[in-house]
Amino acid sequence: MALFGAQLILTIIAVSFLHKFTPYHSLAEWLLARGNLVRYMYPKDEELRKLAGITVGRGRHRKNRSEHSRRINLLENSEDKSFSVPKNIDLELRTRIIEPLHVAVLRFFSEYRWLVDFSALALIVYVLTEVWLHAKGDFNLSLIWIVMMAGFALQVLFLLTALYFTSEEDGERSLCITFGFFFALVAMGVLIVPEEFLEFGLDEAYENFTAGALEFLKEQELYSSGPISKITFKSVIGLFAALLGAFLAFPGLRIAKMHVDSIRFAVERPVMQIVLHTSFLFPMLISLMWIKPIGRDYMCNPATGRRMTGKYEPLMSETTFDLTRMSLVPMLCVLRMVLMTHYLQSYLNMAKEKVERMKQEAGRINSLELQKSVVRVFYYLCVVTLQYLAPMLILLSFTCLLKSLGGYSTGLFDSFSANPTSTVPTPPLFVSPKPDVASAEATAEHFKVTLESLRSVFSPVFFRGIFSFLTWWTAFAWFVTSLFGIAYHTYFTDQ
Repeated sequence: MALFGAQLILTIIAVSFLHKFTPYHSLAEWLLARGNLVRYMYPKDEELRKLAGITVGRGRHRKNRSEHSRRINLLENSEDKSFSVPKNIDLELRTRIIEPLHVAVLRFFSEYRWLVDFSALALIVYVLTEVWLHAKGDFNLSLIWIVMMAGFALQVLFLLTALYFTSEEDGERSLCITFGFFFALVAMGVLIVPEEFLEFGLDEAYENFTAGALEFLKEQELYSSGPISKITFKSVIGLFAALLGAFLAFPGLRIAKMHVDSIRFAVERPVMQIVLHTSFLFPMLISLMWIKPIGRDYMCNPATGRRMTGKYEPLMSETTFDLTRMSLVPMLCVLRMVLMTHYLQSYLNMAKEKVERMKQEAGRINSLELQKSVVRVFYYLCVVTLQYLAPMLILLSFTCLLKSLGGYSTGLFDSFSANPTSTVPTPPLFVSPKPDVASAEATAEHFKVTLESLRSVFSPVFFRGIFSFLTWWTAFAWFVTSLFGIAYHTYFTDQ
């Protein structure tokens, strides 16, 4: 209870910090507006008229309009009088360093700031709890933070996906639905692959869950043939996997576009190109580690150790392999965070690229449409940033839940805190008579025993199977959508 009290104190401190400090000193705001990103300003009417050689009367000038009102009018398709200019106009966009005042008015900025600030505190609470405060058998309060972090990230992806269903364009909506059905088929196929090839442990998780649930129902004097059939169990997992795959469709396409642009901008920097390619391929490496013939059978085979070290012993133990596999996810997150500025700047450069492509076309373009095409890039910066960060936070959340709920030890390369096939020891289930209704202590004790008995239902074996699959699936779906985006932006669009 003392350790639980320390966890509660840490949670209260984190909540107070989130409520009092982050509104004035936000990590999310610092990531975008610390002077590391440059945006392109849209050309004003006077500049376009001058370049196009258009003269207007004095009455048509509006001198008292602020920059903010002009931007809002552009985005809301105002009734301002517009004019046409040649597409090959000699236009050079002005640049400006992004400041905190600029990002505060962007779309989805509040969702972006909340997700980043909350996730940062959640990870700090989780690390501190795992390292110093949590003891085996105690309830881990930091897992509530991790579950909420995953929930907020999924909510953001849901809101971003809903944007494409409310837009006038049918292509984005059709693409989301197509990816959803595609990943539904892939998930159902993956779930029937034998455990000797994809080692999620879902079969063992189902058997452990069913046995624990039957025992729990028996102790409650409720007799049942089983809580859920195996096909229903895997169908529910497959449905969630398909939904998650649909949510990851546009984030994958977006990071593919930014990757292609980043490689093009780093054409004279071979080291940066290597780092960018490593970052892009990292989810594939994580996915391969769950393929048993490629991962465990190779790394834990004594023959491999003899070929590489001369000693007939595996390169790493089973425990070390599991923890090494999980440690790849934080490495991916750190690498993506380091490259975040480079990726986002490649997105902001799209404004200049649009103007340069327009100059190569013939004809004329409406001045308002030209200004909108430049403004939209910066206006959706937070949306793009969320598409970049949310899948990463979901993957990291599932990995943290796999590590803690799966029964792994705190040490990076230590042994499991429990035997891989065993469950957390629990007291005898309901050996005492039912508590007296009038006795508060007896009721509390009965409730405590009930919670302890649920550990036999939702055991480390169960959580290990569920979150192993979710961790692998998130990395796999994220990489597949990114790979599709690479093919699309390389072969089917003009760069």
